[in-house]
Amino acid sequence: MTHATFVIERQLNAPPDRVFAAYASLAAKSAWFRTPTDAEVLDRDFDFRVGGKERFRARWASGLVTDFQATYHDIVENERIVLVYDLFHGDEKLSVSLQTIELRADGGRTRLLHTEQGAYFSGGQDAVDGREHGTAWHVDNLVAVLEGREARPLI
Repeated sequence: MTHATFVIERQLNAPPDRVFAAYASLAAKSAWFRTPTDAEVLDRDFDFRVGGKERFRARWASGLVTDFQATYHDIVENERIVLVYDLFHGDEKLSVSLQTIELRADGGRTRLLHTEQGAYFSGGQDAVDGREHGTAWHVDNLVAVLEGREARPLI
């Protein structure tokens, strides 16, 4: 078991209401919270409200099935989103994470703070580093979408 926290901070050229809207609907979130390569989406459920659930399950070309299952615990429009999610590879639970997204107005821009506190059941620090890398890729996709640019490939 490995416990870890990481923070991803970005300055976005968009006001908090636009950033919040990118999290608040399935269509908007799907533009940036997606698989890094072609994968078959098996389930994509989204209920953005306190107590609501989100699920994103996909089958990769290798046959691996990943499953993101989240519950929203706190939502304050244009300010913060707090959720807890389980991540699975096949039938193996990899981790449970508390994710906090804070949106802070900075003139016409937004300072985004994405904090994750996780319990990783296998993989040690490599699992933490991989999660932070993948999460930063998603956040960078969010920035690109809001700024009208193409998302970058996962490296």
